[in-house]
Amino acid sequence: MPKINILPDNVANQIAAGEVIARPSSCVKELLENSIDAGAQNITVSIENAGKKKIEIKDDGSGMDGEDLKNAFLRHATSKIRTIEDLNFIETLGFRGEALASIASVARIEALTRSKDEDTGSFINIEGGSIVKQGKKASNIGTIISVKDLFYNTPARLKFLKSDYTEEANIIETVLNEALARVNISFKLELDSKENMFFPKSSSLKERVRIASGREVSDALIEISHFTDNVKVTGYIAKPSVTRQSRGPQFLFVNNRCIQSRNISYAVYEGYGTLLMKGKYPYTYIFIDINPSLVDVNVHPTKAEVKFKDERFVYNCVRSAVDGALKKHELTPSAYFDAGIDNAAAGAIKEGAQDAINGFFANESAVLFNGPAIEYTKSTIDGKTRSQTREYLWLKALGQVHKTYIVGEDDDNLVVIDQHAAHEKAIYEKIMDAISQGALKVQELLIPEIIEVTPPEKRVIISNTGVFSRLGFFLEEFGEREFKISAHPVIIRDKAAAPFVKEITAKLMDKDKADEHDVLKHLCATVACRAAVKAGDVLNDAEMTELLNNYVELKDPHSCPHGRPPIIKIPFDEIEKMFKRKL
Repeated sequence: MPKINILPDNVANQIAAGEVIARPSSCVKELLENSIDAGAQNITVSIENAGKKKIEIKDDGSGMDGEDLKNAFLRHATSKIRTIEDLNFIETLGFRGEALASIASVARIEALTRSKDEDTGSFINIEGGSIVKQGKKASNIGTIISVKDLFYNTPARLKFLKSDYTEEANIIETVLNEALARVNISFKLELDSKENMFFPKSSSLKERVRIASGREVSDALIEISHFTDNVKVTGYIAKPSVTRQSRGPQFLFVNNRCIQSRNISYAVYEGYGTLLMKGKYPYTYIFIDINPSLVDVNVHPTKAEVKFKDERFVYNCVRSAVDGALKKHELTPSAYFDAGIDNAAAGAIKEGAQDAINGFFANESAVLFNGPAIEYTKSTIDGKTRSQTREYLWLKALGQVHKTYIVGEDDDNLVVIDQHAAHEKAIYEKIMDAISQGALKVQELLIPEIIEVTPPEKRVIISNTGVFSRLGFFLEEFGEREFKISAHPVIIRDKAAAPFVKEITAKLMDKDKADEHDVLKHLCATVACRAAVKAGDVLNDAEMTELLNNYVELKDPHSCPHGRPPIIKIPFDEIEKMFKRKL
């Protein structure tokens, strides 16, 4: 008896559906791609019960005749490719001919279509992969496909769908991906007969971002652009002051196909450098246009990933586009008085504030005048500290406040600089530059420091002696549980080397398998943090002058190595509003 069986078409299609149509949003994606490939200018997506009851896609694309409509639901039926060579030059979203057959095998389908060459449309009804009814029917040019009772014949698949809220969120994201990629097409999404999103045909990418994510995000967008012979990187990224705590707001498109790529996402983070705080993710809308022969879009069942022939080259193009755009913009955060409230709310707030003020002065005046004083060291620095490369970055220092901040002014702003963050970034850039040039200055110790370590720490240090030496720390084994530190980088001055070595070891234990360049960046940030002046350190005029002169000439003065802003500007106009000198 033979052991090898030829699967029936309906079984094979359901297996394919398990890969291609994982959830309602997968169905929406495949149908949207068909509409876009058909040249549609207006697309409406109607959803009922999170797509489980009904998914309907209506478009005004080229449509089909009756014969093509029937063949479209056959497995591997496609108008996009004819030969194996065509796979090397794919410019359409769909091409494998799996989607409609897979959807039809796990749902009830009603399709109505008409091409411009026909006077009457054609329809077809399919259940579980079998044609139930077909014929002619009046129709506009274009196609309407209704997918009803998705997974009705595969209850196990239906059981494992997420909540309606989650499935609807996935559908919204799917429609948004296509709407951002195709600003020349109008998209409308309806959930249970209510309009959820509408992107007019005339709306730009920036306008569509505002519709989807709000004005705060769209106002923070910075245009990016990087061109080579075979790769073009364009789009928008948000200023580092506007971020989220999840990776959700990152949109990446390759030849207008929305994809996921850890490598390209990392290139974006590299482009931001130290501008992002840990756990913060930027809004990015990045489009990579590349010669189709240099990218393989057929490496994932749902075409969600692609493979570039030269991954490193594309990586560098994206990183350069992000880095270059950020360097051209003024990213200094400004503090603004929040006037974004309506008159009624403003009246209520004003009345409540007045009551609070009256009570405060009536009952707490003693506290007001006898509270702890704010420490302020006046500067006697003459002249201004001015950047040679950035016109907007200059200040006249007024003094040190709270042993933490250097306060100054420019023409329009009160300028506040966090002394630790500014000094930390200056040291960080100096160390990174020295390491990259192989010119880090090292100081030998007359009396070596001895450090005791645990067995795991010992293993890490022995495995990473090259990393320690590149950072300027020279260690030798000195007994079973001890190391001798014979030299350290000059930049840490007279500070003890042992705490640096301990902290670097801890970082290496956390990043044992990380890329060496990434590890070095983190370790340099650790060294810079420990070596920099701290909050609470009193600075004299000479120290303030040196710190400011170094800070304004940094390659990236807008963030410390951990992503915090070293400088904030408070416009004098806003201060006058706070004091009611200006309305």
